[in-house]
Amino acid sequence: MPEPPLLPAGTLLDACAVLSLYATSQMAEIIGATPGPVAVSDMVLQEALYVRRIVNGVSEREPMDLAPLVASRALAVIGAADEGELQTFIDLSAGLDDGEAMTAALAIHRAYVLVTDDRKAERLLAGRVQLRATLGLVKVWADAEQVDDGTLRAALTSIYERGYQPPNRHPLKAWWDTLLSGGSSMR
Repeated sequence: MPEPPLLPAGTLLDACAVLSLYATSQMAEIIGATPGPVAVSDMVLQEALYVRRIVNGVSEREPMDLAPLVASRALAVIGAADEGELQTFIDLSAGLDDGEAMTAALAIHRAYVLVTDDRKAERLLAGRVQLRATLGLVKVWADAEQVDDGTLRAALTSIYERGYQPPNRHPLKAWWDTLLSGGSSMR
């Protein structure tokens, strides 16, 4: 099943999406290619502090610095604005981490697309909000900017090294596998 189109209302990134996008070293470019505003909840901003990098074969934690993206207004930071959003957050926090629950609550109430790679979140939120995977954003960027395969492969490798690999059921799994094995992006 193909990824759904992004809605112009905007896109909210949960913590796992932020970590993967930041790991690519292309986050500004990727969110720049995403239609509409892109935001994170204030809770995600507090949770997403480090990204894992492989340096000389050793896994290291690198502090994340989203301040330049926020300062340039490429990435907005939003929080709950009313009781309805807070109540939905409380309801969702029984089954999700706080950052995911707040992101989901905001997406539900504001009709934003929610970007997550968390299977539990996908299950709990199916039908309540439009969901998108991080790789969907990477693919939009790759296609819109005609990113060369070497740059794209480096971005996907960084996501993999951060600890993410798409499940076999993921609509972009074949694309991912082809690029990481040294093939072409199959545009």
